[in-house]
Amino acid sequence: MAPAPSEALLKRIRSYIDRRYPGWNLDAALRYLPVAEHLDSSDAARVLDVGSAGEGLSLYWKRKVFELDLRIRRRTERESLCPVAGSGLALPFRNGSFDVVVSLDVLEHLRPEDRPTFVSEMIRVAQRECVLGVPCGLASHRAEEEVDRIYRQKNGESHLWLREHLLYGLPEADRLSEEIRSCARGQGKGACVRIQGNTNLRLWKWLFRQYFAGGPRTARFIRYYLLALIPLLRHVHWGRTYRKIFFVRLSPHPVP
Repeated sequence: MAPAPSEALLKRIRSYIDRRYPGWNLDAALRYLPVAEHLDSSDAARVLDVGSAGEGLSLYWKRKVFELDLRIRRRTERESLCPVAGSGLALPFRNGSFDVVVSLDVLEHLRPEDRPTFVSEMIRVAQRECVLGVPCGLASHRAEEEVDRIYRQKNGESHLWLREHLLYGLPEADRLSEEIRSCARGQGKGACVRIQGNTNLRLWKWLFRQYFAGGPRTARFIRYYLLALIPLLRHVHWGRTYRKIFFVRLSPHPVP
C-alpha cells in the first residue's frame, strides 16, 4: 500500500533535512552559525573549539576545526573534525597555537572562580582572536528557572545542564567584557571586545518549553519543520537575547 500523501511529504522533508543539515540541532545552529559567518570573513587556518563534545563548530563550518572536550565522543566521521581530549582550564597547546579560539555555552558550566582561568587559557593559545559565547544577565537566568521548573514537573529533577547554570549563575555582559580585557592584560596582550546578541530570548524560552514539555512528536516538529526554516530563524538575534557572543580581537600590546 502506498503511503498517504501527508506521510510521503513528511518523509521527503525528513530526507531533505537529514541531507541538508546532517546532525544539526536548532539551538546549536543559532549560536554557531553567526560564528561560522564571522570565520568565513577571515583567513583563519587553525581554529580551536573548546568544550564542543564533537558536536560543535565543525557541524556548521566546513573547514578543519580542532574540537576539544574532556572526553572524545566520536559519533560520526567528518573530515572537518579533529578531536582532542583535554580541559579548557589547562589547554594542551603551546602559546599562540591557533589563529582563532572559540567556545560557546561552556563558561556558564564552570564555577565563577574558574572562569578567569578558562578565559586566560583561550587567550594564551590564540594568536589573533577569541570568540566566547555565553548566556548572560538576569532575564536569561529567570528564563532558565522557568523552563527548568517545567522540566522538573515532568521528570522530578532539574535538567542536568540547567542545574549547573542555576547553581553557578550567569555572568553579566559588562563585567565579563572587562574580565576578558583583564585576562589579556595579564598576558601582556590587548583585547578589543565586540559584543553581539544571540537568539531572541522569547524564542529561546518558547523553544525549550517545547523541548521539555513535549514528547517525540514535538521533537520531530522542531527537528524537521523548524530546522527547515533555519534560513529565516538564523537571523532572530534582535531585541533582548538569551546569550551574548564576545568577539575578542587580540593585539601584542595591552590597551591602555
